[in-house]
Amino acid sequence: MTTGGGPHLYRGAAAVLGSLALLFVGFLVVGFLLPSGWDAERSVRITAVPDSVFPHLSHAERWGEWTPSPATGVELFGPSDGPGSGRRWDDPLYGKGEFVIAASTPPRAVSYEVQVDEGAIQIRGELRLEPEGDGTMVRWREEGDFGWNPLLGYLARRMNELQGAQMEASLLALKQLTEGPGLTP
Repeated sequence: MTTGGGPHLYRGAAAVLGSLALLFVGFLVVGFLLPSGWDAERSVRITAVPDSVFPHLSHAERWGEWTPSPATGVELFGPSDGPGSGRRWDDPLYGKGEFVIAASTPPRAVSYEVQVDEGAIQIRGELRLEPEGDGTMVRWREEGDFGWNPLLGYLARRMNELQGAQMEASLLALKQLTEGPGLTP
C-alpha cells in the first residue's frame, strides 16, 4: 500500500496553482483597464465671511490646522501665502510628496496641486468661497490620477466615497476653526 498520491497529487496541485496564477493575471489585466482618474466634491456652509475663511486656505502652513497632515519630515517652502506656498514631506504614513498652492484669488478661490511618490499619484484641487447671507459656502473639488498602477485602478473607483469622506471631515474642521468654539452646532 502506498501513500502520498503520486503523479495525481502533482497534477492537482499544478492545476490549482495554474488557476490561481490565471486569476491573478486576470485581476491585473482588469486593473490596467480600469480608469486611473477620479474626482470628488464636497461643500459646507460656514457662518463667517469669505475674508475670515480665506487665510486658512491661502497659507500652505495653515492647512495642517484643518486637514490631515504628515507628522514627520515636513518642510515649508515658497512664500508664506498665495501661489508657490507649499509643503514637502517624507512620512511613513503619507509617503514622500509635495503640496503647492497653484493659484489664489482673494477671497474667492484657491487651487492647488499635490504629487506623491515623484508624481506617481497626482491630485489637483480647488476651494471656492461664495458669500451666502451672513456666511460663506465653501465648495471643494478634487481630481486625481493614480497612473498606471493596476491595483490603484480598483481604488480609483471608490475615491469619491473615500476622499469625499476625508474632505467632509476637513471641511467640518475648517468650519469649527473659522466659526470658533460654541458657534458650530
